[in-house]
Amino acid sequence: MNQRPPEQVEIIHRINRIKKKVAPGGNIEAPGFINPEHIKNAQSVVEKSEDTYKEAIASTLEKLREEWEAVKTSKSGKNTDEIHRLSNHIMDMASTYKYELMDYFGHSLRDISAKIDVKNKAHQTIVQAHIDVMLVAYAQNIKGQGGATAKELKLILAKAIDKHELENTDD
Repeated sequence: MNQRPPEQVEIIHRINRIKKKVAPGGNIEAPGFINPEHIKNAQSVVEKSEDTYKEAIASTLEKLREEWEAVKTSKSGKNTDEIHRLSNHIMDMASTYKYELMDYFGHSLRDISAKIDVKNKAHQTIVQAHIDVMLVAYAQNIKGQGGATAKELKLILAKAIDKHELENTDD
């Protein structure tokens, strides 16, 4: 058996350009440094604008409800892209202001919106259940995890999804 002598391994240290853009050790002269005061100020702006969340969510929920009615009654088989967009918007706003339950419902509706067969009564029930629990979460101004009420609303939604199985295509 012919064995080759071990070859020298050359280690090449590549320049990590992204790493260089981040300020090492809080060096304010380094590229990519973000002043902690700016972060604190930005967070303050978000916290002060929380009142706009309530108005924006109310408006978006109303648009979602109207769009769902239009999708359900459309003879042309109107698609659910707007349902997806509105639920994604709800999810984004809710996560920004720490309305975790609303974020959860928005995320769930967004994820199923691509699978919805609008003519399927079971799918209609599932979407309506999402809208209903979102309206309750909004009306009760549930923030954070939401405690017992949130658990109950999640359970209601889970039962609707389990009972009507989103994959089911029978009417």
